[in-house]
Amino acid sequence: MKYKLGAQLRAIRKKRSLTGKKVADKAKLSTSLLSQIENNRISPSLDTLLKLLEVYGISPKDFFKNYETDSRVEIIRKKEREIFYRKNSKYEKLCGNSQVNGKHSFNAFFLELEPGSTRGDHKNGHIGRELGIVVSGKAKLLYGDNAYEISKGDTVSFFSQIPHVLKNSSKQIFQAYWIVTPADGEDYF
Repeated sequence: MKYKLGAQLRAIRKKRSLTGKKVADKAKLSTSLLSQIENNRISPSLDTLLKLLEVYGISPKDFFKNYETDSRVEIIRKKEREIFYRKNSKYEKLCGNSQVNGKHSFNAFFLELEPGSTRGDHKNGHIGRELGIVVSGKAKLLYGDNAYEISKGDTVSFFSQIPHVLKNSSKQIFQAYWIVTPADGEDYF
C-alpha cells in the first residue's frame, strides 16, 4: 500500500500560510527536496518527516491518525452474535469489536421492540448519526418536537444530538437494522 504523505504535508504548510522556503529553512532542508516530497516524487526519510512535523507543531500520532494500518475483515456468524435484552427490547449485535473504536467507528445491530415499548431518551440526545432500516412492524419516531411514523421498508436517518425516542406503535414486534456512528455515542447494551 502506497501512502501519499506529500499532499498532506503541503496542505498543512498552506493552511499555516508558510512558504516552502521558510519551512525548508526551519527544517534545514533544501527547497528542492521539500518540493519533491510535497509532490510525492520522493518519500521523506523518517528523520525528515519528523523535522517537518516539528516545524508544523504536529505530533506524529496526530499526523498519522487518519491512516488505517490494521485493515481486516470481521465476520460474525449468525449463531455467534451477541444478544442483549433490555426493557422489552432485543439487540442482536451485527458488528465486531474492531468496528467500535476510533474516529470512524460505528455500531450496528438488529433491533426488536415489543408492542408498546420504547427506546431512547425524551430529554437527551448523544453525538453522532443514526440510520434505521425497518424490516417489519410500525413505530413512531419522536424527534425533538416532531413525530414520524415508520413502517416495513422505510429507512430513517437523523442527527442523534436531538433527543429522540422510538416507540413500537403496533400490536406486533417492530424489527429494524440500526446503525449508529460513532459507536461510543450511546450505550445500547
